[in-house]
Amino acid sequence: MKHRLLDLLACPVEKAWPLKLEVIEETKISDLVKIPEASKKTQVVCNYYCNLKTFYLVELKENGSEIVKDLEDIKREVTIEDCKQCFQIEINKGKLICKDDPDNHIYEVKEGIPVMLSKEQIADLYGKKK
Repeated sequence: MKHRLLDLLACPVEKAWPLKLEVIEETKISDLVKIPEASKKTQVVCNYYCNLKTFYLVELKENGSEIVKDLEDIKREVTIEDCKQCFQIEINKGKLICKDDPDNHIYEVKEGIPVMLSKEQIADLYGKKK
């Protein structure tokens, strides 16, 4: 799993975003990794939130709308070089924690794959609690 995924994932139960990532195990992969094209509106790969730098690329308004931050503000915090560094990190094991309800909504990252199932769904699938 990449840090980049936190730009996209929300808690499936609470719909909270972004999730908090607790990294337990990560590895660095090749320096030759190809990164996706930068977003035209943020000039970095992510569109809304950079988890590597824990920086919001947009301002969220109370009415639910979002406004991209000033490009100079973004450039002070996040650059395309940060994106390259980010894509060289593979998160193998960790936890995704819903900020709205961290006691009940924690999702494991196993072998690089986020398991976005609630405790109840896991119990239903496997017949036991994990």
